[in-house]
Amino acid sequence: MAESAAVLSGDAVTPSEHERTYRRNFVYMLLDFILFGVGMGLLSPTTVIPDFVRRLTDYEVLIALSSQLFEAAWLLPQLLVARRLVRVANKKWWFVGPNIAVRPLLFILAGVIVLAGPDRPGLILALFLALYTLAGLGDGLVGVPWLDLLGSSLSSGWRARLMGLGTAINGVAILALAPVVGIILGDSGPGFPNNYALLFATTGVLFILTIPPTLFIRELPGGQPQEVSPPLREYLPSLWRILRDDTAFRVLVIMRVLGSLFALALPFYIGFATERLGMPNDIAVSRLLLMQTLGSVAGSVLFSWMGNRRTLEYIRLMLAVGVMVPSLALLAGAVGTAPLYLTFLASGFSLSSLGFGFMNWVIIYATPDDRPVYTGLFNSVSAVSVLTVPLLGGTIVEILGYEAAFVVSLAAVVAELYVALRYLQAPERRRARAAESPA
Repeated sequence: MAESAAVLSGDAVTPSEHERTYRRNFVYMLLDFILFGVGMGLLSPTTVIPDFVRRLTDYEVLIALSSQLFEAAWLLPQLLVARRLVRVANKKWWFVGPNIAVRPLLFILAGVIVLAGPDRPGLILALFLALYTLAGLGDGLVGVPWLDLLGSSLSSGWRARLMGLGTAINGVAILALAPVVGIILGDSGPGFPNNYALLFATTGVLFILTIPPTLFIRELPGGQPQEVSPPLREYLPSLWRILRDDTAFRVLVIMRVLGSLFALALPFYIGFATERLGMPNDIAVSRLLLMQTLGSVAGSVLFSWMGNRRTLEYIRLMLAVGVMVPSLALLAGAVGTAPLYLTFLASGFSLSSLGFGFMNWVIIYATPDDRPVYTGLFNSVSAVSVLTVPLLGGTIVEILGYEAAFVVSLAAVVAELYVALRYLQAPERRRARAAESPA
């Protein structure tokens, strides 16, 4: 208990004590990361979720929205959470507490899908949209404190290992489970909608299992808390000033908006495979999920090597690979399904890992005092584009077809890569400038 108090206070803590705390936190955070990541991998937003919704409706805008729904719900509340956290010294229970309430929601969703039965697709769709959104919103409450814990209670080296190794282990687990997903969704499985209910239930159990490890995370001091939360009339203008005055951060936000346009086509690759190229649903979901996971494993291993000291180079590389994603999908339309496998491989390599590059950039760039605000601002601005892009993507597919969405995605990722090469700076430069400035 005395050791815990010393660590939390930050007084007279030796480097070896910090290192022991980093190692301890790494184990518990890794368990949480793996369990949550495998659960989300089973409900892949580019394969499983849009295929599930496509069986309930043929409205392309809603299908597109479903693939971004969890991420948008996760991003939306973070700006308001950040406002509250500026006056909180210890943020661990802002992470642990909401998890206890919301992580069983997908298990509950599985139960209500089974109870609804196959003859009420409208009811299943409404229940899915409601509970899936609530799960995302609940996870959004913990997004800012989670990133703050990553920044304060893990060193940069341990943080890169967590994201890289955790994603690699998740990928290997999904590789092993992909054939099982194919069996569940195939003719020998329990049949629709119970087959998808089984996937939701499995994810729900994994989410519930994330709760115990997080209880043992030992929080290290972060930023200096403010005495009171700033009133909204002051808080909102201060956010605008950050975007106006901090050029480097504004560049990253612009890239994130372009990244949402890049992801515009993601929910439609699986529909393109099944409806345009004639792949059976169970084969398309399982095999393309397999290829995406292989790419994700490769990207995460690379992040564990580059993410600590070469974040900028990593982001640029992921975007360069990202150019291949819509390009290969367009090629598949001309020559057949083979390039589509490479589309999902490149998608897993770039898009699955690019988010880690962005998060790590913000954590390194922001000081401990302003990290909650920068994190919340970055994610909440992203939410606006994540919500609007599915409407745009679905409309494009409804009117012009799949290929038009792929062309828009290609233009966006090329523009994002240009901005990264031309304007994005290494996050360490801010700290270096602060160190060189006179007191």
